[in-house]
Amino acid sequence: MKLLSQFLCPTVMLLTSFVPFSPVWGDSGTQAARPSVKTVRPEIRSQTKTGQVRELITPAAITHEIGVGYVARLKLPHEADSKSRSTCILLEDGQPLPHPHALHKLIRETGKGHYSHWTPTTLYFSASDSSDPRTNGHKYELVCPETYTEQSAQFVLTDADSLISFPDISGKRVQPVKLVWENRDPQQRIQLNWKRQGAPDLSSQQAMLTSILKPGMTDEEKSLAIWKFLVDWRYHFYPAEPGDEVHDPVKFLNVYGYGFCDDCASNFAVLARKAGVRSRIWGLSGHVVAEAFYDGKWHMFDPDHEVFYRNDQGVIASVEELAQHPELITKTPLDPIGSPSQAIAGLYTTTADNRPSERKPAIRDSNLAPTLEPGDRLEFDYTTAQDVHRRNMPDEGFPPVAGNGTLKRSITKLESLKQPHPHQRDWHFTWPYVLLKGALELKLAPGQSAPTISVSSNGTSWTPLETTLNAEKLTASLDAWIKQQPTAVYGFYLRCENTNGDDPAASVAQLNSEFLFQFAPRALAHMQNKNNHFEMKLSPPLPASSQGLAVQLEWKVVE
Repeated sequence: MKLLSQFLCPTVMLLTSFVPFSPVWGDSGTQAARPSVKTVRPEIRSQTKTGQVRELITPAAITHEIGVGYVARLKLPHEADSKSRSTCILLEDGQPLPHPHALHKLIRETGKGHYSHWTPTTLYFSASDSSDPRTNGHKYELVCPETYTEQSAQFVLTDADSLISFPDISGKRVQPVKLVWENRDPQQRIQLNWKRQGAPDLSSQQAMLTSILKPGMTDEEKSLAIWKFLVDWRYHFYPAEPGDEVHDPVKFLNVYGYGFCDDCASNFAVLARKAGVRSRIWGLSGHVVAEAFYDGKWHMFDPDHEVFYRNDQGVIASVEELAQHPELITKTPLDPIGSPSQAIAGLYTTTADNRPSERKPAIRDSNLAPTLEPGDRLEFDYTTAQDVHRRNMPDEGFPPVAGNGTLKRSITKLESLKQPHPHQRDWHFTWPYVLLKGALELKLAPGQSAPTISVSSNGTSWTPLETTLNAEKLTASLDAWIKQQPTAVYGFYLRCENTNGDDPAASVAQLNSEFLFQFAPRALAHMQNKNNHFEMKLSPPLPASSQGLAVQLEWKVVE
């Protein structure tokens, strides 16, 4: 059911691929903070820099236009040929193509490396040999000179409830770069909840619904609010896995931020049921939509195509009503994302293989509020994702909006770990974001032999890890084990074992670890043009003597 949806829905991916910031709901964030909230106005440091911005153009971003001409959608906007003369250069395998600022007619008919950076986010081009750039094996990059202001702020939070306030940045492009949290308290773990003021809380299903629903709403109003919420907080791209991994709204929006039509419909159904509204999904032989049941009838909601249809009585139509009255769809030539309404209507009217389902996804009611142990350093990189979790269609390129984060954690006292046997210590690690890679370093006590290290997904079946010993430092990688797991990894059990029968806590002075994970940049608030007011809640409250949570934000401002 996904193939036709891929054909019909590419506009969603393209329109959202260059918007790395969270949509703003509710107020503008300018009202006074509550008396119990500590307001922080950090000092901003600025430095003007000049450099090159390189954007890799993946096959997934390229579509065929006319003749030997192709169009690529760009993530980062720059001054373009349509209003001025673009300063960007298109490289093929590292070499500039010969004919910039070309007429579209030459690109389409002559090819041979003619190209035009036509609008800030649109590139018309042809390969040097006029072949298909999606399949010819060449590497394409757009290189653009750029002068920008690098800005940053650093501050420490000690209050349980803080409002961090920055001024608006008007008339310029703002690009988040980095967000860093470091727990400086030597003893207390800290659970974090960070969000933009006025935006929904995405940390749990209940938090989402509490943010977007109001008391006394009808079931239709609830359904509309959930539909709009999903329209705003995700985009259309190949899901990470074919199963229920992305049917958990917390993971769908926070870890990934993208999926197909069936993933949007399933998330709608999950949230609607959580809100007390009966819901189901329909497979339409090429598309998947959701329905909500209220007022004695079913009503169709399509978050992926950002649409629902009302009949002549003003009632939101059901799938079956749309099959009988396709004119409700075709009265406008295109749907909100630009798909032909006639083609959409055909999905409803070909009813032979259309099927409803009230299946409930096999998911947990998960929570996303990172917990930092003493000394933990957590860094989110908004600029690019070098790695992503992909068990589904791995050859389709990287998602247009994705981020990588790193967590550094040290265990200085192995005696704090569980001891199933005198010669074993077990560490159970869990994390709310999907793990992509992991590195371990064990500092051995002087004169002690190295333990063996094993990893397990369930604490019962163990896989030995290869280790390297160098100058009393034992290192191991979790990368291969993570890739071998059948589904996304959010934690593991690690076992240190001494074959001589001694307690590993006596032979290992410290265990250092570093993990790479994936996050959805939209879901994690950062600097943007307006409403740069951020709420941070620390739980439990820190003691008066605490050294607090160190916070660092970095961003670029481009004229």
